[in-house]
Amino acid sequence: MIFHKQLAQHRRNRNLLLCAGWALLLAGSVLSVIWVAVAGGLLLNGYAWNLMRVDKHLAPRRGFRIPEASLLLVAFLGGGIGALAGMLGYHHKTKHTRFLILVPLFCMLQVVLLIWLKG
Repeated sequence: MIFHKQLAQHRRNRNLLLCAGWALLLAGSVLSVIWVAVAGGLLLNGYAWNLMRVDKHLAPRRGFRIPEASLLLVAFLGGGIGALAGMLGYHHKTKHTRFLILVPLFCMLQVVLLIWLKG
């Protein structure tokens, strides 16, 4: 019962932060206000980094864990750099082939997308 409440709360928070980050990114892009777009990127990447940190902290407790799908979703939707930094900084999910391939790939795609949009 507690697990389901924690999972629902995690999903709600994840979706709220993803929406807020993307709203800032889009608003900054449409209004040509660079600091607003940077704030959105920092929010998404900071959240991805924090998810890796928290999940690493929760791992030995055998309680609620952040689902791998959420970690990958946040990395895919703009938090690639933060997820990679959290993955490498905390040595978290570094033995999972899926993470070793997808998180750096998402990071590279996001950097290429930023360069393409700026150019």
